[in-house]
Amino acid sequence: MKIHIYSRLIPMLLLAFLLSSCKKYLDIEPKGVQLLKTVHDYDQWLNSYEATTDLPESINLLADNTDLTNVDLPLDQVNERVFTWQAQFAEDQFAGEAVIWKDFYREIYYYNTVINKIDEAIDGTVAQKRSLKAEALLGRAYAYLYLVNLYGEPFAQAAAASDLAVPFVTSHDLNNATPPRKSVKEIYEFILGDLTAAIPDLPADNAKNRFRGSKAAGYAVLARTYQYMGNYIKAAESAQLALAVGPKAIMDFTTMTSAQQIGDLTVRPDVFYARVSRAYNQDKVPTIDFLKSFDKTDLRLKFYYSNLRDYSFPTRGVVKYRSQGVLGGTATISWGPTVAEMELIIAESAARANDIPTALDHLDALRKKRFPSDSYQKYISANQQEVLQKIMQERSFEFPYNGMRWIDMRRLNAEGKMPAVTRLDKNNNVIATLPPGDPRYTLQIPIQVMVFNPSWTQNP
Repeated sequence: MKIHIYSRLIPMLLLAFLLSSCKKYLDIEPKGVQLLKTVHDYDQWLNSYEATTDLPESINLLADNTDLTNVDLPLDQVNERVFTWQAQFAEDQFAGEAVIWKDFYREIYYYNTVINKIDEAIDGTVAQKRSLKAEALLGRAYAYLYLVNLYGEPFAQAAAASDLAVPFVTSHDLNNATPPRKSVKEIYEFILGDLTAAIPDLPADNAKNRFRGSKAAGYAVLARTYQYMGNYIKAAESAQLALAVGPKAIMDFTTMTSAQQIGDLTVRPDVFYARVSRAYNQDKVPTIDFLKSFDKTDLRLKFYYSNLRDYSFPTRGVVKYRSQGVLGGTATISWGPTVAEMELIIAESAARANDIPTALDHLDALRKKRFPSDSYQKYISANQQEVLQKIMQERSFEFPYNGMRWIDMRRLNAEGKMPAVTRLDKNNNVIATLPPGDPRYTLQIPIQVMVFNPSWTQNP
């Protein structure tokens, strides 16, 4: 029996479910891509829930700043297995879900549909169609940037051509054969190709809806891509281009009394490309070590972390991170790039080039917006490694639970700078350890996918 491409990549996902959002935006019964006739149809397809707010929250469970306080052996919940870095997050190869993996390939299906079919729209101008295709290329590149940084080794020039990553799917045809796993180098080349092709045709501005693409968003994702590749010169150049054609100002917490004043992510002025996870509004539990690493005057603590009390943090699980702000509202942190991220990319790139003054200035551009002005002091150091460490720490404060910390941990681990990370059960006993250099920094392909693709080589 022939098994179509997305069944091989997204087990347990029926086509009816994959296309279930059609009814939401076209207000008719879903019948697949045949419903997409006009440019407006394709435009709304890119507004769908699955294309904008479907990133896997589970990525945050891998990171060293996340805690689960009720874990007990045996590990029978998917979240517990992710949290403790088990080789497989769901053990049943036929009934289990391909955790994390499936979410990205579901998104890629939506983007490939636009890329491959938009030219067949019965109306609209050539420019409109090229613009929508460019947005889909941007979205696809963004999804693959996560996939290569989860299922492939961190980019290393000498090994990238031989290190295996993920299959690069460009088809929306459910009956096409599943391509083989590509190398890390090839996936990055595809990502760079998509972004380079997209940028000229992306809209000049997305201020009315940050979930849609723009030229600045394209440059910002390009900056993140080069950073993850270790090409810090091009990362800084791309970040500067994003700032030149898009938002430039960091949201200033010193002028606010709470996160309620930050505003809706859809139109937030410091966001290049808004993305969130499916469970973005769920509380997260920070580790006590992470909480204690904050300066007590940091306004990010005040705005996003509940039950701070006297800042001594004696008990696990008391403090919660609330992504919409402690007092509620629309202050959700974007998983996509922001002005703050571009400033930190430029700072890191300068620090790695030993241009310490430039690094400190760009670090300061963010930090002075995160501490009360009457007590703020600029961070000063002449030591390159100390400055780099401070920049990485600042990234953890600014982007704590938006899928970025795990990738930063992988980068640090590849440089021999990541300490061992431990997990505790509900009784504070160590039940898992992730030592430096551990192969689990690269996730295994889910067995629910491997069973349909037995010729693939599994990650260690």
